Amino acid sequence: MTTHDDSQGGRKNARSLAELHALGIMKRMPASLQLDPTEPVQMPSVEAPSLEGLSVARVLPAPLTEQDLVERFDALRRQHADVRERAPGEDVAAEDDVRLDVLGFANDRLMPFSAREDWWVRVAPDPVLPGFFEALEGVKVGHSLGIELTLPDTYPVESLRGQPARFLVEVQAARELTLLEDDAPELLARLGMGSITDVMRKLGDALAQERADESARLTQERVMDLLVERTPVELPSALVDEEVRRRWAEVERPLLQRKDFQPDELQEALEGWLKDPLTRADAAYRLTLSLVLRAIAARDGLQPDRAATEAMLEDLAGFTGVPRPEMGQAVKEDPALASRLYELALRFAVIEHVMKQVTLTPATA
Repeated sequence: MTTHDDSQGGRKNARSLAELHALGIMKRMPASLQLDPTEPVQMPSVEAPSLEGLSVARVLPAPLTEQDLVERFDALRRQHADVRERAPGEDVAAEDDVRLDVLGFANDRLMPFSAREDWWVRVAPDPVLPGFFEALEGVKVGHSLGIELTLPDTYPVESLRGQPARFLVEVQAARELTLLEDDAPELLARLGMGSITDVMRKLGDALAQERADESARLTQERVMDLLVERTPVELPSALVDEEVRRRWAEVERPLLQRKDFQPDELQEALEGWLKDPLTRADAAYRLTLSLVLRAIAARDGLQPDRAATEAMLEDLAGFTGVPRPEMGQAVKEDPALASRLYELALRFAVIEHVMKQVTLTPATA
């Protein structure tokens, strides 16, 4: 009994190599290390920055509040709720989990990053999309609707804040959840974590570890920022265009093609990504960082650690559900996948090398 999307569970062992690529396991790799340009783009030369005197302040873990514990416990209750699949034609209700296909439009154009497919989400108010989920209440499973709203000042795409938007939504499926009481013996039995006191203690420990891991990640990002600051690079706009185009082709284009978007509509959707300032800034940063890390690897003679690469394969196999031997065979047979794995392992090796030479000063509030 779970509210998680288990639609992929039966398919995991049958995933194709193309699906593995689409999983996004390696999406956080520096972009230029996996760039597959549609047109030749000259990569700028970069001199590896000095690692002398690298010093950053540690990032403090975010404080753990009672509300954090309550929200995590509520999420567990939902995961272990009794679930009933709503029949086609049945009304969606508040607090249901729903599976949606979504396309968002503003100024008569597809909004960047608004396209979603097979999106499982809770029917509950969300300040990022005020009124969106409320509009789903009473809609029949299997039906479509249009939702009009004004995008808030906190909307992620800055250029669209305050703009009227229209979302075309297909309600593919819905699940009714019946949550057990907080202290119900059946809930505690399903959680398998002991008494309610034990549950809250373990949740607190897990959240504290997550916050510590997040602070370590943010500290590492500060170090990467410092490397970029030390390395002046002039990126051709064509290179940034190509990186944005590649990301769009991975993330959005396949979905839009399945929605029968025509070539001119696809080009218009791509233009939305290409013109978004934050998207371009993110692409430029990732390109610069990847060039810097590659330069450090070359100067300092770094290579991926075999044990770390094997551990990465194990993690990839566990995440996808593909048996480890099959994953290893897939890497041997697919040069592109092998290249991505190598580059990701190299990235980790370089970052580890850099972090060993950084002076981390005490965190400040």
